[in-house]
Amino acid sequence: MAIDKIIEINPNIKSQTRIFIIGMPGSGKTTWGKRLANKLGFNFIDLDKEIENYFGQTTDVIFEKFGEERFRETEKSILHNTLKYNNTIISCGGGAPCFFDNINWMNKHGLTVYFCASSSLIFDRVSQNYNHRPLLKGLKPADLKNKLAEMLTQREAFYTKAQLQIKVPLKSLQALIQIVSSRISI
Repeated sequence: MAIDKIIEINPNIKSQTRIFIIGMPGSGKTTWGKRLANKLGFNFIDLDKEIENYFGQTTDVIFEKFGEERFRETEKSILHNTLKYNNTIISCGGGAPCFFDNINWMNKHGLTVYFCASSSLIFDRVSQNYNHRPLLKGLKPADLKNKLAEMLTQREAFYTKAQLQIKVPLKSLQALIQIVSSRISI
């Protein structure tokens, strides 16, 4: 596992007990976040699932019925609500860091970890099942590849503000645990 860059954790935070995992769809945020939470004895929150629970609808239905703006406002509200949780890993939706001041808020209130994946890896993973993803729904495979590359380019400026950047695919949970636990107070 390669690490591109580590930015110092905000010195104003005494205890880094919230870990925000960010990155593109298909980068492994939820899969690895759950594994990491289990090994560290932390709680796990999937931000998109929390939004779906709030609306009682799937993400793609929320986008259709209420629009992206309402989704993003709710996402911000639920993200800010995670402040009440300690010892928690929050898997954020791919767009979460890119709206409002979310990435700076996350950096202020926890450790942000960017799972860096290439556009080809993202395409390989997402192309298996992407019709439930509202920003990708209905695209042909060639258009999907271009859309994902475009999204990654647009989002990279926000993702790279994360305090820790880890290249994926991740091969070792133990290495991930070692890197993350060295950056937080447990």
